[in-house]
Amino acid sequence: MAVPTAARRTDVSAEEIGFLTAGPGRAAETALARLIDGGIVRVSRDGLVSAVHQNGHGSTTDVEAHIHNQVRSKSVRIGQVVQNAANSVKMDALQRDLRSRRLTRSARPRLGAWWVFLVIGLFLALVAITEPWLLIGTVGFLGIAWYSFGAKPLTRSGRAALAGVTASDRVLAVALEGFRGRIGNRAVGDLFGLSQAVVKMIPRKKKARKMARGGAASSSAAACGSCGSGCGSSSCGSSSCSSSSSSCSSSSGSSCSSGGSSCGGGGGGGD
Repeated sequence: MAVPTAARRTDVSAEEIGFLTAGPGRAAETALARLIDGGIVRVSRDGLVSAVHQNGHGSTTDVEAHIHNQVRSKSVRIGQVVQNAANSVKMDALQRDLRSRRLTRSARPRLGAWWVFLVIGLFLALVAITEPWLLIGTVGFLGIAWYSFGAKPLTRSGRAALAGVTASDRVLAVALEGFRGRIGNRAVGDLFGLSQAVVKMIPRKKKARKMARGGAASSSAAACGSCGSGCGSSSCGSSSCSSSSSSCSSSSGSSCSSGGSSCGGGGGGGD
């Protein structure tokens, strides 16, 4: 069994980093990774997640507790575990907490014609120098231009929280890249002893777009949503739940402790 990852002092938890990087699905993956890392649950060669102990102890967050409760009485497929956690009320609570801390906000798509409103607003602003009554129209068009320009789900504070975060341990590697991702030339799943056949059981969102991450590399999300949209909803259909993004990147020079066959046994070797 692997030695649990050492405690870290950070402004945001690994689970929250996962959410800020790629939404509810990634946060659920990160919570599962922490449970595996702590020897609280294990994953068989067939991709079945089960609890190592039945006493219910060991979870450190509500999302982790939700996952632990799923697998205490019976083994559950890893993809279903992640999807259920991503759609849970516990994930909704995490999302609300991030919003209350002004790390996320409701995303708005950018309209193709946003610049038209800007041009009209600037034109009216020039004319308003001699015709002050046009100031009302100026404010209106500039306001529409600002709104139609759109907004990314991460606030400035959210981007700052991710700035400089690297995969300094295998749980953070999942938060930044997902079980399907890679750190340098190594698959993240390998850090937990998970085969590619197992990690591919975790659903992937078909479309993704890049969100700027301050200071570090860009991270990919469909409006901050692997399994959710706009950081505004943690609900998603079974076929659209994303658990990984290939365009998220973190420091390839980071060191991750290899789990090897950690948490093995009970139906398979490896996590």
